[in-house]
Amino acid sequence: MSTSITDPLRRAAELVTNTKASTTAAGAAADASTDADLLEARLKRDAFDSIGRIKPAVVRGVDFDAEVLAGDFFARQPPPLQGIAIARSEGMLAFYNRVGWRRAFLDEPLAPHVPEDGLAPLAERYHARTLHDLAYVHPKHFEKMLGKAGAASLWERLGRFGRAGDDAATGTPEA
Repeated sequence: MSTSITDPLRRAAELVTNTKASTTAAGAAADASTDADLLEARLKRDAFDSIGRIKPAVVRGVDFDAEVLAGDFFARQPPPLQGIAIARSEGMLAFYNRVGWRRAFLDEPLAPHVPEDGLAPLAERYHARTLHDLAYVHPKHFEKMLGKAGAASLWERLGRFGRAGDDAATGTPEA
């Protein structure tokens, strides 16, 4: 007897993106699936890159599409390296649960949303370039960088951005 095991990173992406899916619109299920595909690919790329920064030999020569995106790369890693992927997915779930899912998070630059004094630390310490990258930063670190008021203001801005909505076809803000 064979049972299928759901990829936990794929499942995390589905959990985040299904919160936006509407059961009344015919294209909503397809949009949520596309969003899940995009988020899964980004999550796996980010975890893979993190492992590569720590253990370059582990990722050298790995075909990302075949072995990571569609394969069992993370399942074949020792527990400490699997933990990196787990931490990424847990952080992502908590982040989008707090601010809401929006496809534009994946590519939206930090600069218009993050206070100037937070940009350099986020880029240097956390390799953050987009709003999605903030999903991997523990909320306490925002408070250390920006102070309580600055962190609260950032969370409010991220929440507004998350609630703004996307045009499903393009991922751009709705008019």
